[in-house]
Amino acid sequence: MMGIIVKFSEFYAKPAPIDSISLLKSIPKEELIATISAINAHLNPITSSHLDDSRKTQIKCIRVIFLDTENSLRNSFCTQILSRYSQFPKQYALFTRSACLYALQEIIANNSFAPETPEYNFDLRERIFKYLLCVNERIQAQNDNFNENDHAQLGEKFFEYFAFKLLPFNQYNYTFNSINSLYKSWTLFKNLKNNSFFEPHITNYLKEQFNVEDMEDFFKKQMYTYFGSYDRKLQLNYINIRPEETEQIKILDKLSQRNNFPLPNDNDLNIFNFLEIKKSPLYRNYKKDGKDHITYVMLDSDFFLDKLYALFINDFWFDYLQPKDICTRNDWGSFIGTDFFEPFIENIFKEAFHNHNRIIFRSTDQLKFTLPRTTETEYADFYIRDKSNIILAEAKSNFLPANNGLKTVKDINDYSNLRMDDFYKNYGLKQLALKTVIKFHQYKTFIEDDQNVLSKKITIFPVLIVNDPILSSGTVALAFRLKFIEYLKDNNFEIENSIHRIMPLAIINITELQQMEQSLHDREENIFNFLRYLFSITNPARIAFEGNFIVLRTFEQVLGKHIKNKLIAQRVINLKKWFKK
Repeated sequence: MMGIIVKFSEFYAKPAPIDSISLLKSIPKEELIATISAINAHLNPITSSHLDDSRKTQIKCIRVIFLDTENSLRNSFCTQILSRYSQFPKQYALFTRSACLYALQEIIANNSFAPETPEYNFDLRERIFKYLLCVNERIQAQNDNFNENDHAQLGEKFFEYFAFKLLPFNQYNYTFNSINSLYKSWTLFKNLKNNSFFEPHITNYLKEQFNVEDMEDFFKKQMYTYFGSYDRKLQLNYINIRPEETEQIKILDKLSQRNNFPLPNDNDLNIFNFLEIKKSPLYRNYKKDGKDHITYVMLDSDFFLDKLYALFINDFWFDYLQPKDICTRNDWGSFIGTDFFEPFIENIFKEAFHNHNRIIFRSTDQLKFTLPRTTETEYADFYIRDKSNIILAEAKSNFLPANNGLKTVKDINDYSNLRMDDFYKNYGLKQLALKTVIKFHQYKTFIEDDQNVLSKKITIFPVLIVNDPILSSGTVALAFRLKFIEYLKDNNFEIENSIHRIMPLAIINITELQQMEQSLHDREENIFNFLRYLFSITNPARIAFEGNFIVLRTFEQVLGKHIKNKLIAQRVINLKKWFKK
């Protein structure tokens, strides 16, 4: 969501209350969580692959707060609020996913709310609305403290600083296709199940944490819970379950168990980790429990799905493998990268280019060569050629950790303490630039391909395929692109000459790769055309006509423009097949 966020002081033309949580004290905690989770569900519906930042949805969220969704606009309870919002330009938003997560985290951490549901009136419901605008105010206070001398002081490094300073606020502006995400998680589970070393440990972990014996059964239950939680009428994600379903209740209780992590203060950027919600993305509403059902609210649908993938990877490591000294972090990272992530990408490419006679695809062992005076080295993860156009790609499964300072840059001093060279090395950029691209003409004769084509001038498209959505966001992608060019220039490597032209770096998230598979397979789209379009819409030469933000456009926006259907590959659509293998 790239819109401008409306703050309390802008909407009400007066300073925001200092103690904004006090606005809510006369409203029960369960009602607050249900209301804000409903807003979050409207912004991030499980039926969509994109966040919904439309003005229509913003208005719908206002009406959710004021319990006004059953009335016509003419008979609305909140006409004055709707009228005031209409005075703001269309790019101004009242509600964001980040603000909802921020609010839910704070409400969960507090307990001094009213015990019973009051007789609601306009004033009480407006308190929730005011509180969320106060959250916007508090978030923006962290975001607004750029110094006008920062750019002069940092020069070209300003864009790198800009990327990491905005990272806490931008890291949740993504979502993904739920079917593709589940398929990716299922593939990871299969790899764990088929690995002789990790299989007994993941089985023990699930038994210890969730009291389940069978990994496959656990996955099925979570998948059905996810889709069964969505109420189309209310557009709210909640779960009503019968008390006799004891095994499922144990799982859901674990996923709603409150960890009581200390709530950082507003000046601490760790407040944006939302660890309490990530760890336990459900909230058990005991006041709604009855003889016939038990109720759980889904706080954030993406975090719930992440429990089967990104967060599950980390939970398994931090809660089981590391405390029991089962293996090293490198061992676990190697399994995720080499045994799962790279083969998963390879299968996507193989399916995408199946029977494409014009496309040459090489990967992994096919790209390991022993050059003179060197030992065997893998020079690229993936090589794709169409005529004289070549993609050289590196894949990185790492997720950005919360403890290395990259997510907590408040000022230039914080930025200057970052180990940026290590960062670019860990996330594949350094290898892509200094080995995969710069040494291409040294190892190209070893590639099993038409050497007559490779001996002529070629166009190289450098690509990073990443696991963490943060790395493919606009600000971070821009920092990577600029650093990639810097690496080439520092090594006196020409961007264009008689034997090659190097295109700007592209960063593609694994979820985006999944979404393009079927269109590439059916030859409706060409991956090189996607890349050319990305370079076209981010070309700095267009800033004068379209504004500075064009350089922050991402590959996700390319796909949104060109692929409206077939976001799920045909081989993925039939879920039942997953459980037969």
